[in-house]
Amino acid sequence: MRTFEKLILVLGVLSLLVFGFVADQAVAASSGDGVVKAVFFFSPTCGHCHDVMTNVLPVLREQYGDALVVAEVDTMTSAGGALYQAMVARYAPEVAGVPTLIVGDKHMVGSREIPEMFPGYVEGYLAQGGVDWPDLPGLSAAIGEAATDSGGNTEPAEPLSFWQRLKERYTRDLAANVLSTVVLLGLLATIAAVAVPRNWQPRITERFGSVAVYALLAVGLVAAGYLAYVETTGNEAVCGPVGDCNSVRQSQYALLFGFLPIAVLGAIGYVALVIAYVAARAGGESIRPYARAATFAMAAFGVLFSTYLTFLEPFVIGATCAWCLTSAVCMALIALLTAGPGWQALDTLEKKLAFAR
Repeated sequence: MRTFEKLILVLGVLSLLVFGFVADQAVAASSGDGVVKAVFFFSPTCGHCHDVMTNVLPVLREQYGDALVVAEVDTMTSAGGALYQAMVARYAPEVAGVPTLIVGDKHMVGSREIPEMFPGYVEGYLAQGGVDWPDLPGLSAAIGEAATDSGGNTEPAEPLSFWQRLKERYTRDLAANVLSTVVLLGLLATIAAVAVPRNWQPRITERFGSVAVYALLAVGLVAAGYLAYVETTGNEAVCGPVGDCNSVRQSQYALLFGFLPIAVLGAIGYVALVIAYVAARAGGESIRPYARAATFAMAAFGVLFSTYLTFLEPFVIGATCAWCLTSAVCMALIALLTAGPGWQALDTLEKKLAFAR
């Protein structure tokens, strides 16, 4: 086939694609009746969702009036959770996370992306004559059970018992939440293992133990640093095949005291651990006991805090963060490897203090 014929073929294919796109938009516009209809997925435990619901959607509803209808779907209800899973399957797994807003064939995730992009999409669809509800199976049932439209009409779902809510959260991502439960049990076992003051140390050489701690510090720092980067930049986390990192980081538990990202605190903790462990290995004789005690104390606190956060994921948030589990496992192993030298250093410092008295 000559070059000219190839060019004609390419132009023909492109023309068909453009025609298909225009036709699709025309169908969407014709079914909108001059109204833009969107679906907003939220969780009651999500602080970012609350921000969008109180500071973004009311302003847009007031601005566009009856021309904009946004159904707010609670993913903690049975129908809402099923619709959320259908949405994820429809728009690809990287969309997972709340808050999520779907309008036409567009999707937005996060408290930064929604206010930045949604007004432009509303204007565009209104210029086309509006757009109907997204094509999601079970949408009508979810709106009837757990949604509020722009006019404020609400049909509340039947209240669920504590155990029903717990079951819904846990089974939402069963495989990932089972994994986080296993890690939680490991963290509890670690606390029991290192809590007793004794000359305890895994049966490994000092050199291998040192290399292992450095490796664990590196992995933990990468995990915590990545989460801190995602949280401070507002980007979506790459979660991998297991879990839903974005739902975890967008929950109200992702902030300490309402303003300090837990991920940033974790990264700072790992940096402090690196400094302390380097001092424990390479510092002078007068510094090493303090550095070893500090390393073990910070690792032990990290395990306690990781235990709390890991408990929240399957039983409160209903989602698991693989990066968080990685950080927690690293912290637990560091605590196990530094427990022996740490308790010895604390005993030495206690004797020094008693002698000084």
